[in-house]
Amino acid sequence: MGTTVHVDVCVEASNAGEIKLAYQQVWERLEDISWRMNVFDERSDAARINKAGLNAVAVGADTYEVLRKAVDYTHWTQGAFDITVRPLIQLWKHSEESNAFPTPAQVIEAKKNVGSDKIRLLGDNRVQMLQEAVQIDLGGIAGGYAVDEAARILRENGITNFFIDDGGDIYAGGYNCERRPWRVGIGDPRDREKMFDVIVLSNASVTTSGNYEHYYKIQGKRLSHILNPLTGYPQQEVVSATMIAPTAIEADALATALCVLGTRLGTDFVNALPQGYASVMIVREETGEIRPVMSRGYPEFRAQVK
Repeated sequence: MGTTVHVDVCVEASNAGEIKLAYQQVWERLEDISWRMNVFDERSDAARINKAGLNAVAVGADTYEVLRKAVDYTHWTQGAFDITVRPLIQLWKHSEESNAFPTPAQVIEAKKNVGSDKIRLLGDNRVQMLQEAVQIDLGGIAGGYAVDEAARILRENGITNFFIDDGGDIYAGGYNCERRPWRVGIGDPRDREKMFDVIVLSNASVTTSGNYEHYYKIQGKRLSHILNPLTGYPQQEVVSATMIAPTAIEADALATALCVLGTRLGTDFVNALPQGYASVMIVREETGEIRPVMSRGYPEFRAQVK
């Protein structure tokens, strides 16, 4: 999916052969997931769905599972996370290329083809779109799914202490080589070389979404690349949203959803979740200063910085 994957493990050196085998299984699994869900690969399940119109499409079991979870997460977030946002992505990308903002009529037209209620899961790994122009984009969830699969494979090979980073979708299994929870830095939106905060994780995942690295630029104005499926426009309040969750697929999808929900609704959403879920959103004040908005459970994940 166009990202670099890092996998670190803490094991006895004598197990080198077993580690090599586990790594090989992980890479093969990640490659398979990547091509199936990469919308830019015309052979992929995602691309075939987008070209199928109203016809049913047989997809791989992984793709079907991701679609099922994606639809569930749309309901869970009340529409803030939605994989059918691709028509809006294409509209705003075209607007950037032409350096002209889309008209309200164009946004409304694109929105007609957005909504996970337009996806029909038929069973037996078959899926159908209920409107011909519906298009999916799995970029906000496939990475998290891949990380969870990598973690599963490592555990099945007896490796319990590991750290996986797939382009910012992170899962920290067990402990680091010093027998302590893994430390993860959260980037400072003002300076890519600095950390805003450091958290500690053990058997948990974290993902950060935001507009400080990826964005649209139209007529000199920088706009978030994260689009609100409900309005059709880029979200502008949240500079970055960091989501901690038990699984990487949840952290991946919910980080995007938080950017759309904003600080008030997003924090209320996370505060209503069980223990093990936490978030911090960063907003930029008019003065240029940044302000963190933390969920109730976030402080327990913060590292004790000496």
